[in-house]
Amino acid sequence: MKQVKTISTVIPTFNRDKFLNKTIQSCLDQTLKQEIIICNHGSTDKTDEVVRHFGENIKYIKRNKDYGPHFCWLDGILAAEGEYINLLMDDDWLEKTYLEECMKYFDSTDVGFVFSAAKVYDDEKQQFMNSLHDKFITKSGIFKTSTYESYFLRYLISPTSIIIRKKDIIDSIFIGKLPFAKYSYKGVGPDKLMILLCLLRYKKFGYVAEKLSVYRSHKGSITIDSSLSKNKDFLLKKSYEEINKYYYTLKYGRYFSNFQNKYFLFLRVKIINTLNKINNFFS
Repeated sequence: MKQVKTISTVIPTFNRDKFLNKTIQSCLDQTLKQEIIICNHGSTDKTDEVVRHFGENIKYIKRNKDYGPHFCWLDGILAAEGEYINLLMDDDWLEKTYLEECMKYFDSTDVGFVFSAAKVYDDEKQQFMNSLHDKFITKSGIFKTSTYESYFLRYLISPTSIIIRKKDIIDSIFIGKLPFAKYSYKGVGPDKLMILLCLLRYKKFGYVAEKLSVYRSHKGSITIDSSLSKNKDFLLKKSYEEINKYYYTLKYGRYFSNFQNKYFLFLRVKIINTLNKINNFFS
């Protein structure tokens, strides 16, 4: 009997009541059954009223104090019962068949994550502007992570468009800074690290060529906000550069560690034992 895959959509939110209704409704409209979790940390707007409107269709987690985006993400994900997670940003939304189409590619245990092409919606102009993630691959399917490593290092794919196993996404979220990190900007980093960790753990990824996820472009978004300030843009870029460096540390550091444990420590013990024998001989 084929095992049914369990899916949870986690929506971390902070003062986005004007966008949240559409985000939640897009989850309820999905053609595949899922668990929906809203995680609200510290919102002071009408988020409670928006969530109350949907009743028992969603699980609601609320904390009165905001401890930052990472803790909000982790809080919602730890409460999720699904093996697979879609971390949906509270200003974005999904097309009806997003989950159904993406989950098709998790039949293979070699697949670490699946994502779809996306559309960008300009909130000010009230129209779709362009598309993303549809240039380097032109058809749906399963592909080798090694072939597209450089793309994932160079470009960011928002968690909105991705489905990843719960255990993998948890490992990518640090409540504080990454080891050795010097820069930070509004919690960016884990959104990219969750993909890069999967590159290390799995041989393949899945891709859906249909534009089934939608990013909302508006003045309050991190991307738009950072583009209006040289300092913010600098911090954003540096934060993602440090994620890449951390990825290479993990990728190549394990080989050095194995070499050191097998040879360096062995030689060190041999040298120390030899010196001790010499000292004992002359003492």
